[in-house]
Amino acid sequence: MKILPDHDLKAVCSVTALAEKLHLSRVRFYQLQKLGVFPMPVYCIRTKRPLYPLDLQQMCIHIRETGIGLNGQLVLFHTPRKIRSPRVRNQVEPQHKKLSDILKQIGLSVSPHEVKNAVKVLYKGGLAKGPIEEAIIVDLYKYLIQAQ
Repeated sequence: MKILPDHDLKAVCSVTALAEKLHLSRVRFYQLQKLGVFPMPVYCIRTKRPLYPLDLQQMCIHIRETGIGLNGQLVLFHTPRKIRSPRVRNQVEPQHKKLSDILKQIGLSVSPHEVKNAVKVLYKGGLAKGPIEEAIIVDLYKYLIQAQ
C-alpha cells in the first residue's frame, strides 16, 4: 500500500481527509486517536473545527507506515481491500447464442440460456470448440421439444 508522498499533503486538512489518506474510516481513526496511537488535532479558535497541520499529517502517515503509535503501542493495520470486478453470472457463450439462432430458424424459439442449460444436461464435458455438428442441433432440438 502506498500512502501519498509529502508533496501531496496540504498545509491543513480535516479529520475526514486525513483518515482517507491513511486508508481508515473516520470512526477507526477516532478510536485510535482516543487510544493515543494518533496525535490529537489542533482546533480552529473561530469554528472549533479539528484540523491537522502538515507536521501532524506527516506524523500520522509515519505511524501508519511503521505500525508504532505515538504512545509506543504496536498497531496492526489491515490493508485495504482490492476492488474486484464483479463476476458476470450466467454469461452466455457465443456458441450457445449461435445454437439458439439456428434452433429459431427451424421453428423452435429458445433463449441462449435455455440452450446453455440443455447443453449442460446433454453433454457433461461441454461442447467441443469448432464448427457445430448437425448431430448436436438434432439432440438439442429433441431435448428442448420434450422440455416444452
